[in-house]
Parts: sequence; C-alpha cells; structure tokens
Amino acid sequence: MIGAMTTRLIGLFVDDGFLAAAILAVVAVAALLASAAAAPWLAGLILALALPAALAASVALGARRARRET
Repeated sequence: MIGAMTTRLIGLFVDDGFLAAAILAVVAVAALLASAAAAPWLAGLILALALPAALAASVALGARRARRET
C-alpha cells in the first residue's frame, strides 16, 4: 500500500522515468567535469549536446511505445 502511494506521488512529478534518469545522469556527469580540473566549457558543451539528445531519445521511445499500443 505504501509502495503504491509512493509510486503515485512520484508520478505526479515525473511523467517519463527515462527522461528524468537521463537528465540526472547528464547533469551529474557535467557537474563532475565542472568540479574536476577539466575545462569548464566541456561541462557546458556536454549539457548543450546531451540534454537535447536525451529529449530526442525519450520522444523516440514514446513514439515506439505508442505504435505498439495501437
């Protein structure tokens, strides 16, 4: 019962679990690069390239799921 309530509560804020996980992973990698001795512009470049790629992958996954359901 508590697990179902937790799932519903998370579902209020997170609609697409894949997209949320991908965003968290990209931001974590960018944060590690920015805090390390690496060039800070590299973290920005990763954010600028990987976040739209994660969105495109999420849209493609959603379209594939929608095609399977019909």
